[in-house]
Amino acid sequence: MNVVIANENKQMIDRLNIEVMMRIDGSYTIRDLLSRFVNLYFNKMILDITSIKNYQDINTMRELSRAVDPNRVIILLNDNPVVSSPVYMSDLVKSGFYNFSNNFEGIMYLYNNPNSYNNVQHLVLNDSQTAASNQQFQPYQEQNQATTGGFRKTNNRMIIGLSNLTHHAGATSLTNMMVRQLKSHGIVAYGIEMFRNDLLFYHLPNDLMSCMNRNDLEREIQKRPDAQAIIIDLNEFGEADKYCDIVLYLLEPSFIKLTKMVKKDRNAFVAHKDDKIVLNMSFVNANEVSNFEKETGLKVYFNIPPVNDRNQDIDEVNNLLKKVGFRI
Repeated sequence: MNVVIANENKQMIDRLNIEVMMRIDGSYTIRDLLSRFVNLYFNKMILDITSIKNYQDINTMRELSRAVDPNRVIILLNDNPVVSSPVYMSDLVKSGFYNFSNNFEGIMYLYNNPNSYNNVQHLVLNDSQTAASNQQFQPYQEQNQATTGGFRKTNNRMIIGLSNLTHHAGATSLTNMMVRQLKSHGIVAYGIEMFRNDLLFYHLPNDLMSCMNRNDLEREIQKRPDAQAIIIDLNEFGEADKYCDIVLYLLEPSFIKLTKMVKKDRNAFVAHKDDKIVLNMSFVNANEVSNFEKETGLKVYFNIPPVNDRNQDIDEVNNLLKKVGFRI
């Protein structure tokens, strides 16, 4: 069973679909808050950071980490510029807190897929980086006002989101392949993975990265004004429409995967009937696509058979990139 502590982000906390044994609303000092959990065993603590008085001071969070196992805590951040800063998030990781996000989808993802240090170690700053960040950091609201066109498509950049509909439908590997092949055609491209760090295994640290929340994502986009393409492995990131020019929903059309998807959500086909569906790792041939569409009510945007992601030039991936508008 879990405990939940809410304050300014109460409406987001109210949406959590988890078993709760105890809930507290309001703002408390660390000592007052911990006094309510004496001799209480819980699985996870979902903590709205605004429920901690003086939360902007990282020493307050360090005090919490000494009293509660940080691995049991999932922190819901807010948009406070201090909390959103690279220094603050680096200090959270150094304090042992590896699970934090500023949106509902991120919290639920981390509840089911908790981070380890390997997932967030890229957020840790050394002393020189910390000093530089303290000098250069400005609130994102100010930076956005100076950004023509915001984060969406500009004359020379497109942001594409990939979202798995069926479990392990291949968004991470397709992100890597799309970035690699765009670059091979002379297009400046980067890949971003939300909430996880599996792209790390492709050993391209300058081109592939991970982000733990919206502020991470905005920072990485702003750091790359040269980008002509950014591919985002969304991992249930709930604000994709604010950042992506197009979202491709990946579906592995095997009987088992489809059955599991529908069992999880009976309205899955209806909910995505107007979305761009990409059949990935698909054994559905071209002649069978129309039958698949009739059976599911989905419109297939593109069909990708199983491919070897070690290949450096894959026709199916090239054709998908052409489909979304790249001239390659």
